[in-house]
Amino acid sequence: MQAQCKATARSGEQCSNPPISGGSVCRMHGGSAPAVKAAAARRLEVAAVEADVRAVIASEGLEGVTDPLEALARLATETLAMKSALAARVNALSDITTTSKLGVEALKVEVALYERAIDRSGKFLDLLAKSNFEERRLQIDEQTAGMFVTVMKNVLARLDLSPAQQALVGTVVPEALRALNV
Repeated sequence: MQAQCKATARSGEQCSNPPISGGSVCRMHGGSAPAVKAAAARRLEVAAVEADVRAVIASEGLEGVTDPLEALARLATETLAMKSALAARVNALSDITTTSKLGVEALKVEVALYERAIDRSGKFLDLLAKSNFEERRLQIDEQTAGMFVTVMKNVLARLDLSPAQQALVGTVVPEALRALNV
């Protein structure tokens, strides 16, 4: 079914013309207005980006979040990277404003996106700070280390090592861990 203009015709019934691409009204009911055309163009751009993102997500598949704090930290990292990339683009601009065909002055898109990235970065960093992220990560690392030590003790006990071999464990294991940068 084809989309239909949302305006009401003189007859009192809904207009039967198709709306402009990206819009909700036909050219006869305001679709020719520059502001309506601009809004429709923005909607089409957003729809195209969203479709690309959905395609990428679909092709990669999704996994459930197993560690929400780690996911939050990744989001904060991505947001900070986005902020830095946008800062570079803003710094490269010769002028931060633009004038539309109607003579309306506005900030360039890069500046608006940079401002949003600053706000989002602050929000993510605030969430991380409030969640005691580093303290929780340290607790998880300590728990992991404890499990590793228990497993190592159990393995070494089952190997029935000689006293000389048991003495080597204290030097060999730390060396192997340092080699892994653990």
